[in-house]
Amino acid sequence: GSVTSFVVQYMKIDWDLFGELALGIFSAIDASSLLLMHFTTNIWACYAGYLLFKACYMLLITIATFQIAVNLSMERYALMFGFNNFVALVIQTILTAVVVDSRGLGLDIVIQFLIYGSYFAVIAGIFLIRSISMFVSSKCK
Repeated sequence: GSVTSFVVQYMKIDWDLFGELALGIFSAIDASSLLLMHFTTNIWACYAGYLLFKACYMLLITIATFQIAVNLSMERYALMFGFNNFVALVIQTILTAVVVDSRGLGLDIVIQFLIYGSYFAVIAGIFLIRSISMFVSSKCK
């Protein structure tokens, strides 16, 4: 994950145009790796899916952070990233309470992969639809 995050700085990409597309693609890869872990019984495929998920997730976080930071002034970094981390922690806590906790659904790990894979698939869909609309609007200009 750290290697992929480090490599981002050397990519010569128009992030304004392709940032949403990259977020959509890496979210789709994350969804695919989680769904692979749901549908397979091979432990090595699960390990490979986990490694792929973590590497793409770290890259996804780096790209998303960069996309946010580009449009902020230096004085607002701490507030924005503190707020983002807080919201992410709240969402993670809610998902954990609902999906994992015995007072919630109390689902086993295989079903959790399906839930989280579906979550990433929805996120990928949102980013891909947004990137398509950005491409269409840039072509119309």
